[in-house]
Formats: sequence, structure tokens, C-alpha cells
Amino acid sequence: MGRALKIQKTGTNNGITINANGSINQPALSTITGAGYPNFGSLTDPVYNSADTLSATDFLGVVGGSPATSTASATFPEIAALVNILLADGTDTGSGAGRIIRQKGSHKFLVAATASQISAGSFIVGQAYQIVDPGNTSWNLIGGEITAAAGDIFTATGIGAGTGTAYAVGQCVLSNSSSPTAGNMSISYSVGDSAAVYASYITNKWVRDWNGMTYGTYADSNLGVNIQSSENFYVTNFFTDEGTVTWSGAEIINSVEAQNGSLQLAQINKVVS
Repeated sequence: MGRALKIQKTGTNNGITINANGSINQPALSTITGAGYPNFGSLTDPVYNSADTLSATDFLGVVGGSPATSTASATFPEIAALVNILLADGTDTGSGAGRIIRQKGSHKFLVAATASQISAGSFIVGQAYQIVDPGNTSWNLIGGEITAAAGDIFTATGIGAGTGTAYAVGQCVLSNSSSPTAGNMSISYSVGDSAAVYASYITNKWVRDWNGMTYGTYADSNLGVNIQSSENFYVTNFFTDEGTVTWSGAEIINSVEAQNGSLQLAQINKVVS
């Protein structure tokens, strides 16, 4: 499936130290452990198109991130997606904002539907959820752990009770749509001030469009074969859809043979909080 999409991570216990008197230094609950790629300004002798579009605070590449276990910011954004999760009772969440939890295949992801939080008492039995706020809900009584915390994923065995909330979680595949149907999702991007277009394939470094792209046995229940023909591909980033990066060597780039040519930057739709 190519290189998997990098997912931003945080740690809740990073940096804990014990003093000589036995007391514990407790760090903040959300400590970034994998915030994306280093920006150009942190590199030794960086080379980038600063005269055109990028600044020292920017970087190439993109990351996903589950909202309950990552920390998106303007400095280190995360991919924004539209998702429509097919739920265990046969209904769906409808097309709405979502975030990537992890990659399941070249075009298939485990996602959280972040457009709305589901309150305890309204969970669907057999449906997976990611805890947003534990509240006073006894998660261990409905499929979770007794030590359940924000970010935990569980499959509901009951409707729940109390003040806890969660996001619906499910697997979705990429589609070429601004309003994905049940079991599908879309990630938009722009190239050279273009209107939003949608990814047929995305990794931490590359995005492909739908020009000539198909998937064998393409369905939510089947990863399918990634069939590449005449699709265009671009270098991903969060900050600009202008400018290019150098591609060294003789290659076929967007159907054109190039020697020390260049590839267009694509700006992936992002969230910053």
C-alpha cells in the first residue's frame, strides 16, 4: 500500500520524574510525542522555495491524527476529512467532519466522526466509539475498560449512562465526492489555486487525483487493488498550493518525462485545533 500515513501522537505520562524526596513531577496531560515533520527553520542549511511560497515555519509532508489523542495546531496541523460511517444498526452518521485514527490500506482508514459527540445513553450496541470525555460513565459496564480515558476505543455492549461522550468510529474508503455516502470518506486538497479536488490515494508525502484511477473490487468491505494509470500526483503539505519542489533524475512525472524536473505542491485540507 506504499508508505503508511503518519499519525500525530501525544503521550499522557511523558516527562514524569521522581524527586529525591519521593514526590512526583506530573507533566501536562497532553505532551506531543510526534507532531509531524520538522519545519525548515529547524534543519541545518535548509533548501526550500522561500522566495516563492514557503517559510521557515513550514514543512513538507502531512500527518493524520485522532482528536482525542493528538494535538493539532497552526504550527502542526492535521488532515481534515469528510466521513460517513456506516453504523452497527444499519444507519449512518451522514457526511460530516472527521479525523483519521489510523490507516487500514492504501485508501482505507479508521476514522472518527467528529461532527457530533454521542452522549452515554445513546450508544448503539455493537458500534465502535472513541471516548471524548469519560465523565461519570461506567465504561467497563458497556465494553470499555474500568480505567477508560479520553482516546480509548471500545465496542459498545450497552447504551450507557452518565455524562460521558464519545465519537462514532468506523472504517471508510476514499471517494471522489464532496458528500461521501455511507462507508466512504473524502480528503480535499488544492493545487495552484484550484477548486477543491479529492484524493484517490494519500500517504505522508504524496497525494494522487482521480484521473484514470480505479480500484479493483472497490468496496468498504474490500481493500481493493490500487490500479494506477494516468493519475496525477503531487507533493503534500499543509501551507500552500503554490510552487514546486525539485524532482531529481529521469522520471515520468504526471505523464511527462522529466530530467531534474519539478513537482507541484498540493495543499491538503487541515484542522488546527
